[in-house]
Amino acid sequence: MSIIESSYNSEKELQDWVFSNINTFIPAGNLLNGFQITTASGKNSVPDGFAFDFENREWYLIECELLSHGVWPHIAEQITRFVVATKNPDTLRKIRDRLFEHLIEEKIADKICTVLNTTLERLHQQIEVFIEGVQPALVIFIDETNRDLNDMMQALDIPTKVFRIKKFLVNNTLEYYSPDSNEPALETDPIEKGQTEEYDIIEILGGGKLESTVGRFKCYKLDEGSVIYVKKSKYYDKNDYYWYAITPQSLKYIEEYNVSYVVFVMGEFGFAKVPVPIVAEFLKNTGDTKKADGSVKHYHLLISHDPEPELYWSNDRPKFSLGEYFQPFE
Repeated sequence: MSIIESSYNSEKELQDWVFSNINTFIPAGNLLNGFQITTASGKNSVPDGFAFDFENREWYLIECELLSHGVWPHIAEQITRFVVATKNPDTLRKIRDRLFEHLIEEKIADKICTVLNTTLERLHQQIEVFIEGVQPALVIFIDETNRDLNDMMQALDIPTKVFRIKKFLVNNTLEYYSPDSNEPALETDPIEKGQTEEYDIIEILGGGKLESTVGRFKCYKLDEGSVIYVKKSKYYDKNDYYWYAITPQSLKYIEEYNVSYVVFVMGEFGFAKVPVPIVAEFLKNTGDTKKADGSVKHYHLLISHDPEPELYWSNDRPKFSLGEYFQPFE
């Protein structure tokens, strides 16, 4: 048997094979071809595709690359634009609309409605909450990896998987396979373990929609009418607490968009849906970090890891019991 490793003719050759075998690597029941996305400053880029796994609450940016094109002059520049573009509200709305159109055109909208526990009339709204409330992951397919690629991935603030796909000529017949048994050759996950997605919180609270997004500030209007702003923290084991920061600008948006509650997500433990007036009262006496000009950069909030959690900063400042607002995760 003759087996000869071969070079790819183009990235498209790799992409065509990957798209035909995508479910071997990620649970991507809904695959979209790439289209132009844009950073907030107007820089454009076109990833090879997007994939959406509604059942597992995940979605992906997909890119196929050849290492010979160079990590720093080509791959890193493209990938960085993709990641930055996903922080642009206009890009997320474009992805929302393209995905909705795809589901309608493919006549699978009813199936997705069942998965998301919604109706066709509200599907567009639920897709918006899904796209805004779940952080995407990046999936790269490439012929080979190296140290530069690994270093580049470590610098990204997005979960990333890299799959190697080799091309061979076997008895004069082309064959492709993963030398890593269809597992990632490289993988990073900068998201803290135990973090719950905003999408899941909204579902627990009865469903809702994105009310407004300004920069990194997002608020959601629940179906029962209240507006929430979600803050998340991991559990700090050494100190036995959860730590949050709220900026003065966020407080202005909270007032502007009539936010009713700040929802403090406490790792895997649970969450507290706290009325805004209580948060505002607490912030009058809490600690803060100052900017160089003396103005407040952000306020500090701590929540104890207890069945009856407390919002506090120090023993000599007022504490607020959150027991009546706390809901543990099951």
